[in-house]
Amino acid sequence: MKVTLLDYTGKGAMKNGGPLLGLANDADYAIDLLIFTKSTRLTMHPGLLDEIKDWPLDKKMEELKYMANTIPSSWEFVDYTFMVEGVTRAFTHQFVRSRQFSFAQQTMRVLDVSEGAGWDYLAGPTVKEEGDPIAGPGIIYKNMMKNIGDAYKLMIGRGAKVEDARGLLPTNILTNIVGKCNMRTFVELVRKRSSPRTQNEYRDVLDAMKAAVREVHPWIDLFIERDIDKAIADLQEKINRLRELPNFNQDEVTQMTKLLDQIRAQS
Repeated sequence: MKVTLLDYTGKGAMKNGGPLLGLANDADYAIDLLIFTKSTRLTMHPGLLDEIKDWPLDKKMEELKYMANTIPSSWEFVDYTFMVEGVTRAFTHQFVRSRQFSFAQQTMRVLDVSEGAGWDYLAGPTVKEEGDPIAGPGIIYKNMMKNIGDAYKLMIGRGAKVEDARGLLPTNILTNIVGKCNMRTFVELVRKRSSPRTQNEYRDVLDAMKAAVREVHPWIDLFIERDIDKAIADLQEKINRLRELPNFNQDEVTQMTKLLDQIRAQS
């Protein structure tokens, strides 16, 4: 799996007159835009953006800290475009439910995936080749994938259209997808999908997306890492410790988990 941040608000600002605009680096553009769009709710005049650009960095950071805990509408003026490579369609089926994203994905309707990198797939963490060499889950999975691949290639070789043969293809075949969103959507996605109950692959992609954004906008954690998120993480850790006890109370753990999900939904 690989995540690349293709584009973001402020990219190339220094190449397009950045110094003339009073910018120290590309990231400054997004900071100034965030503060400007938030400030226009109270005041708006032609020179406001120029005034904000002249603020010292410590003043801008204090304003960002405040913004991270107030109305998020101004966050929508900062955008990110990600390319996610080598992920399963099982993941993308979940990913595209993020309705405030725009997506572009490889198509299996016209793309022949019978050879090369197109016929890569992923097994889940519990599907391992260790254990029974004949009837273990790993060998069953591997053999079935080979049978599917052979049948798909044979069908196309005997005249079936790619759009019809794709009905054989498994959910865990690998694909690439491009997703574009604004900062508000990105932050909300990270908050909602960071739960340990989220599938491993989804959490791995989110970690890579966060790392990519931090590279260009290192202040993003002000918006992601809230006090309530830390409290949620502590509660989740407590639940995990309870599950490790030899005689833990399943009803108590279930009730705590439901409460945790309610807190996440309301936060």
